[in-house]
Amino acid sequence: MSVVGFDLGNESCIVGVARQRGIDVVLNEESKRETPAIVCFGDKQRFIGTAGAANSTMNPKNSISQIKRLLGRKFADPELQDDIKAFPFRVSEGPDGFPLVHVRYLGEERSFTPTQLLAMVLSNLKAIAEGNLNSAVIDCCIGIPVYFTDLQRRAVIDAATIAGLRPLRLFHETTATALAYGIYKTDLPENDQLNVAFVDVGNASMQVSIVGYKKGQLKMLSHAYDRSLGGRDFDEALFKHFAAKFKEEYKIDVYQNARACIRLRVACEKLKKMLSANPEAPMNIECLMDEKDVRGFIKRDEFEQISAPVLERVKGPLEKALSEAGLTTESLHFVEVVGSGSRVPAVMKIITEFFGKEPRRTMNASECVARGCALQCAILSPTFKVREFQVNEGFPFSVALSWKPDAQNNESQQTVVFPKGNPMPSIKALTFYRSSTFAVDVLNVDTDDLQITHKISTYTIGPFQSSKGEKAKLKVKVRLNIHGIVSLESATMLEEEEVEVPVSSTSEVPKDATRMETDDAPQDPASSSANPS
Repeated sequence: MSVVGFDLGNESCIVGVARQRGIDVVLNEESKRETPAIVCFGDKQRFIGTAGAANSTMNPKNSISQIKRLLGRKFADPELQDDIKAFPFRVSEGPDGFPLVHVRYLGEERSFTPTQLLAMVLSNLKAIAEGNLNSAVIDCCIGIPVYFTDLQRRAVIDAATIAGLRPLRLFHETTATALAYGIYKTDLPENDQLNVAFVDVGNASMQVSIVGYKKGQLKMLSHAYDRSLGGRDFDEALFKHFAAKFKEEYKIDVYQNARACIRLRVACEKLKKMLSANPEAPMNIECLMDEKDVRGFIKRDEFEQISAPVLERVKGPLEKALSEAGLTTESLHFVEVVGSGSRVPAVMKIITEFFGKEPRRTMNASECVARGCALQCAILSPTFKVREFQVNEGFPFSVALSWKPDAQNNESQQTVVFPKGNPMPSIKALTFYRSSTFAVDVLNVDTDDLQITHKISTYTIGPFQSSKGEKAKLKVKVRLNIHGIVSLESATMLEEEEVEVPVSSTSEVPKDATRMETDDAPQDPASSSANPS
């Protein structure tokens, strides 16, 4: 049985596998530890991963990257619209309101959904793992951002199903990092709590979590994030700076040439890395556009000045995570930084000033999520014996049920079934008294994140008929499963004997993938009951 963890990054992916001696990061066909999350379509074949990245410069309009940003989001989403402007490939609105990616493949125009594209990336990662293990890979854990919505979580599971994988758990990246940090520590306190802040600045997003450790366990105290603050935003600031500079000096407009845009963005990313270690750095690109060689130069101070709007947003998630955890900077014992974007010195300076202590880098900044996912897969798998370590995960959103009463009153009633921080997985039971078929909405509530859709899904319960001729007493079970997906699991009419009542869902989902019932791994559900009138 395979024990594999996948870190699905916005820019690159990493595969971790569990062996008897510990966790290894698997090398791809080019003996690299990171595999680009790119699918490139050609006239004769398709290139994925490292091969896709090698072909992307020559074929930019058919090279699809940043798939994670497209996944499970409406085409009209303002944040998605901002992302699309920087994509060299064409994205349009599909008939169901979700994005469709258009490419030229095998000599004809084709369109793919983000879920299908993610399935291609996962198939490639699966092949890398199978080549290393010399056995079939089915069971796995997949790392996802903590801010992923219900739709995005379902889309990841659908993509995994298409790729022939069975996720034992969609694991929050922040929790995976916390597990990879804590499970090997032998000096965790028995009674007192060790509080550690994890700051993950990735390619496209920033996530902050505060974790409380005791011997043999971790508890997630808070989550905070900025879904559009990452390393690529610093690249974009450099890109705009040099695009304007080259237009003035060399009279070339890179925005008119997709290949020139890609080459300049690659050069800007390299320049950002050079500025992380040096106070100044040059840029030289041969034949960028119109057969013109270009040269540029920038100092770190100037880079930080043009990146000021991005840097101003770093403090927000830090403040929110600390506030929600109910802690002060003095009660934090350590601050750990991970993620490729955390290497920018200005970001480190802000983190240091906020917490009043020097951040540490005791883990590999790029590989900790994949290692944590592989560890979680090993914990859930019967194949491996892993040190006893309990992961107390909390759901990052509040979820409520809403319904209309039986009376003529049109005002809806609602109750919060899974408050923010609720353990995952969990089952709650509610009792309704109804005389005919009725609808129940599942809602996200109490969130200040404008990107989180208010309504998750709608369920119709019925038809049913009470043998006593009065209102039937119905017990409705709601499940928050191990992946963070909420569903109305069953409805039972409680009379002399229990009678199952039909439950049908009208969830709004992209019509592109096989829907899969998500059977949970072994769980310890927290159950409770409520009695709506």
